[in-house]
Amino acid sequence: MSGDETKPDGNEMAPRAVLVCINRRFRGDQPSCAARGSEALADAIAAGIAARNIRVKLERSICMGQCTKGPTVRFAPGGRFNLGTNLEDVPILLDELEALCGVADDDDGVPMHLLGS
Repeated sequence: MSGDETKPDGNEMAPRAVLVCINRRFRGDQPSCAARGSEALADAIAAGIAARNIRVKLERSICMGQCTKGPTVRFAPGGRFNLGTNLEDVPILLDELEALCGVADDDDGVPMHLLGS
């Protein structure tokens, strides 16, 4: 792990995004993340992030070069690849994201008195 991927105290940085590969290969006989259900996986992770109010965004990626081992999920920047991920893995991924990123408070927005009346 390079220096820009860790905090000064040496701990792993909280991910800013969760990447989910939704690539579908043109030839149906070739493996791809989308052919193995990654679009539903991305939807489930996005719904879990929203429901738990986790401070991270989900990005759907076209390819992470792991077609034969997908669906592929990666915490970014610099996180490990989660290969062969399925819907049953979503609660574990969400627990890990919540621990790493924290949750947003309901009042994390701009204070109302600063918005004017």
